[in-house]
Amino acid sequence: LTVDDDLPLLDRIVRYCRSGIALQRLVHVKMLAETAETVGTKATLSTLIPILSSLVTDQESVIRQHLASQLLPLSIVSMIRNVGVGQKHSVADMLEDKSLPKIYDSEGYKVVTTAVVSHLQVLVMDADVDVRRSASDSLAGLAFYIRRDDVATVILPIPLRLSQQQPGNNAQSTKGKKNRDQQQQQQQTPEEGLTEELRITAANLLAELGGAGENDSIPRSLVR
Repeated sequence: LTVDDDLPLLDRIVRYCRSGIALQRLVHVKMLAETAETVGTKATLSTLIPILSSLVTDQESVIRQHLASQLLPLSIVSMIRNVGVGQKHSVADMLEDKSLPKIYDSEGYKVVTTAVVSHLQVLVMDADVDVRRSASDSLAGLAFYIRRDDVATVILPIPLRLSQQQPGNNAQSTKGKKNRDQQQQQQQTPEEGLTEELRITAANLLAELGGAGENDSIPRSLVR
């Protein structure tokens, strides 16, 4: 596959994350986090965040899976100004020591706790189990990096809604009641199977969030 290496890094990521060739998209989606760390908060917010919406609904599940795993480090760079190349801490430092001081960027914090969390909510309800697991891991991890007081309003509602899923409420619901009634007499429908899997995802995520919500090591940093 031909890639124009002469393009500046950000231009290259944007172009090939929107490529019509799945392999090109995959390769460059895997570069989102490291690119964010290289270019910093402002460029991440202005250039990388806007390309996420199309990737969330990418037809290739492996791309959605890797996107989900990239969203935690991408979020850290987006909302914490003292992280990245030339800053005091690297993303790896933050992931290793969740108690490190955080200087929040007010715009980035708002973007992460609204737009990025919304993307993760879509991914955690994905029909593919690997996508759901990656999204759940990112959501659980993100809970350690936003302000502790915001966990209950920003992240906790997602698994609570998942736990209340009923057949017919999820995005993959396509069957009518008559068909469901007929199939209920025979075996569990694919729709019901997905609903049960979403509840399992919710239970696992709630368990992980329990630790984040009670973690006293999370500093109550000011948003600046």
